[in-house]
Amino acid sequence: MALNCNLVTPYTLFLLSVGASRMCARKNGATPLDLATSQSCRDILEHHLAVLAAITANTDSLVSAAIAHSAALSAFRVPAPPTPTLKLRSYQLDPSFLWAPPAARAAVVAWARDAYAVQLAANTYDFTDLPDDCAGDVLEFLNTSMPRAEMLHVTAHCSSPEAHAWVRAVVAAAVAVSTEKG
Repeated sequence: MALNCNLVTPYTLFLLSVGASRMCARKNGATPLDLATSQSCRDILEHHLAVLAAITANTDSLVSAAIAHSAALSAFRVPAPPTPTLKLRSYQLDPSFLWAPPAARAAVVAWARDAYAVQLAANTYDFTDLPDDCAGDVLEFLNTSMPRAEMLHVTAHCSSPEAHAWVRAVVAAAVAVSTEKG
């Protein structure tokens, strides 16, 4: 049976977003790419494969893409963010990142956890009045591993309500997935 992406593109994107492997083969050895009946479907699957290959080769590329996406959500307030080397589609920016390999997903969640703490601290009135060394102690207490330069980047470039909401959603999705497994 052929995969007609003209009819099931939302379904195809959903399957990819929840981690369905695009390389899973049927009993006859055919992959979803072999069964695609349209160029748009083939393009979706080929793009997904390219992104997975890039992330498998370098898990930090997914973190860089997440940082760029978060900064893009704040682009109306600050200069345009740098263009990420990894071009993700909207379903790949879903806060759960279930489609990503576990190591890459863990790296994004670690970044999001730190970014959330930095965003929260930057918007807390008393925290903003603390001297730098004391503020650093507070962030160290929160077990953030983000370097200071990146903290300043998050504070300056990922500061919109939309960026805050997206980072919070990544952390919430990670908590939801971890409680489902445990």
